[in-house]
Amino acid sequence: MTAVSLQTPTQPGKTTLAPRRPLSIAAIRKDLGISRERMARLLDVSSRSIQRWEENNQLPSNRWVLRVLNDIGLIVELGSLVFTPEGFRMVMTTPQPGFNNRSGLEAIEAGQPNIVLGELAGMYEGYIGT
Repeated sequence: MTAVSLQTPTQPGKTTLAPRRPLSIAAIRKDLGISRERMARLLDVSSRSIQRWEENNQLPSNRWVLRVLNDIGLIVELGSLVFTPEGFRMVMTTPQPGFNNRSGLEAIEAGQPNIVLGELAGMYEGYIGT
């Protein structure tokens, strides 16, 4: 079984990857072992917004923020298939060659969640990098 599902495209010719479980900011934060402040930096919002969304069990309405949150959800799901919870947190917080010598969280903050997702997908498929 794969970590992602293909959603019906909203525009012809486009396919969207989405996490298999519903997005939850609190669950993603727990899986990553990060604070509201760090999650706010990943999504480029205030920590108060994170708190409000969690308390009201809501998702952001801003499309860009929701897209980044979706990417992080995919990363968390795929990471949980590849690593133990402790190993995944280490990969996400320790600089890695595959993430241009940044941690996974730093790569996401730099606007490059695709690098993290690509590396994790390669690991899941059995690719061993150089």
